[in-house]
Amino acid sequence: MALEYGFKASDIVEENRVNWKDINEIKDWVEKQKKTLIPSLTDEQVVSFLLSCNNDLEATKITITAFYNARNDGAVLFNDRNLDRSDIQLQLKTDIFCVLPVRTDDNCAIIFHKLYDTNYSAYLMEPSMKLLFMTIDAAIHDYPPKGLVILFDMKGVGLMHLTRVKLHCIRIFFHYLQEGLPVKLSRVHVLNATIVDKVMTIMRPFIKKEVLELLEFHSSNMDWNDFYNECIPRKCLPSDYGGTLPSVVELHEQNTNKLQSLKGFFETEENQRCNKI
Repeated sequence: MALEYGFKASDIVEENRVNWKDINEIKDWVEKQKKTLIPSLTDEQVVSFLLSCNNDLEATKITITAFYNARNDGAVLFNDRNLDRSDIQLQLKTDIFCVLPVRTDDNCAIIFHKLYDTNYSAYLMEPSMKLLFMTIDAAIHDYPPKGLVILFDMKGVGLMHLTRVKLHCIRIFFHYLQEGLPVKLSRVHVLNATIVDKVMTIMRPFIKKEVLELLEFHSSNMDWNDFYNECIPRKCLPSDYGGTLPSVVELHEQNTNKLQSLKGFFETEENQRCNKI
């Protein structure tokens, strides 16, 4: 079964965001990679990779290779993406994940994440990261964005949460985020960044300079009007943050339903990838 998206490559070509010559060149290149872990790709997958690399063919090839290396090396974060798993069910009650339903004016998708249960013992890094990557896939699925903005609220994150960190997960996370993400990472906003120095002590060795430059940390007493005007407008934010969208709890529920509806997509992607091994 072919991997199906909510958009057609032909629609993106008609919008002049990509062209068939580049799509076919990448598909031809993929077919020549018989000794690699890269499977045959659909037109829509190629479109996502091309857009993430501003239609640079060589960069697209590097990103595709990194995507499959990261997903196969990091199977613990990318395989068995099933919401019925007990560890994922627990994290759905511990963390909030959502694709904010209104994109920025320049067509960037926004992913939101925060703790719901702030008890550090409830936090499990592997299923939490699995859910984050599933949510990113959901943000791309229906229509490819120009870029991706990640909005992370650190309220409730304490020093004891750092004892739940698994370095192998951090390594996989940043390798995929920086090298293999099938969407261009535009900005990462971190709210309530109270213990950010402690967090960055752990994270910094894994983060490239160009990604560090995308990070923006915001204190708990920041000027929200400045944030709305300079970072993310109200129309793109949940009501909890002064926006016009539903609350984060409602959006989390909507996102959970969306991820459940993509069960077949996640299974097909894994089969496509793992049958190549």
